[in-house]
Amino acid sequence: MDTDNGPTRDALEALIGDRIVSWARLEPWSVMRGQLEQAHDSVIVKWRRGGAVRSDRRQILVEHAGLTFLQDIGVASGPRLLASDLAAGVLVLEDLAPRRPLDRQIREAGVAGAWPGLAAFARATGELAALTTGRGAAFGACLIRSGASPIDQRIAEAQATLAMMRRLEALGLPLGGLVESDVETAFAILQAPGPFQAFSNGDCEANNFLSLGGEGRLIDFEAAEFRHALVDAAAIHVPGPAWLTVAGPSQRAELEQIYRTALATGVTAADDDGVFGLGMAAACLTRAGERLSRFPRLDDRPRGEPSRLQMVSALEAAAEAASRHRRLPHLAGWARRAGAWLRLRWPDADQDLGQLGAYTPRSRA
Repeated sequence: MDTDNGPTRDALEALIGDRIVSWARLEPWSVMRGQLEQAHDSVIVKWRRGGAVRSDRRQILVEHAGLTFLQDIGVASGPRLLASDLAAGVLVLEDLAPRRPLDRQIREAGVAGAWPGLAAFARATGELAALTTGRGAAFGACLIRSGASPIDQRIAEAQATLAMMRRLEALGLPLGGLVESDVETAFAILQAPGPFQAFSNGDCEANNFLSLGGEGRLIDFEAAEFRHALVDAAAIHVPGPAWLTVAGPSQRAELEQIYRTALATGVTAADDDGVFGLGMAAACLTRAGERLSRFPRLDDRPRGEPSRLQMVSALEAAAEAASRHRRLPHLAGWARRAGAWLRLRWPDADQDLGQLGAYTPRSRA
């Protein structure tokens, strides 16, 4: 197999037992769509590339394990796995078209036009957690059968976040013991999620959700894992890599409630305001705090770099979410101060985020 161009047509036809009438590469990813002759249907083919993108064999193995796990327990939250050649690093998946990526819908139609997809995203994410809580052992067995091994980065992430916070303290941003205590509490919650431990695709962002109307499916399970369910829900409040902002306050509150209602069908602890609020605060503040690893790179970038404004936005949004739930006040206060400190350090990032509008892309491209 040419790892840059994917498997040959002959190899694929032998794998799926059908003739491919046509196929097309879906640039820039290691993905192609193939039209089948007998099934009169199309499939998606993913493969491991030889370069820097999807070069880690574990990614394909984990996706195989994740999709196998979902099929084994009868949960249709992602595409069906139709065939695979793990030695060659090839997966053949159900084509979820005509569903379209939610991020494209948001860019094209704004929040109002994409609202059915956003609501479906929140609901589907909550439902996936509700249906998979307590089934970590089954996923672990799928990982073993697929030839992958679980990796837990939470402790390392906590240490890296605290190290960066202390580095910023040396530059003039005070930390304090109560803040450190909140950091340790936040990571302890995520490290031991209890009833909130649930399955995730590992990259729960709008670009990895394909929807049509009020229904949708998650894709891209290369980083699938069991983790605290609210880590995925934090995307409601804190902008991900593609965005400078997310939805407005009332829209975020509505999406959170849609997610929480779906989650509570399988995780009764989600009905407890204190427990749910603490988990959401921890997830949002941790999501923003982990971005701090990028501070040295952003500090060296030229004036006007949008990633600087994105970091400010993430910190302030996380502080707002935690304050709304009245949890982890010291860490929320630090995040708010960190945003103000960065605004002074980076005058180009001192902008009124409220004037940017909901879901402002980091790049207009």
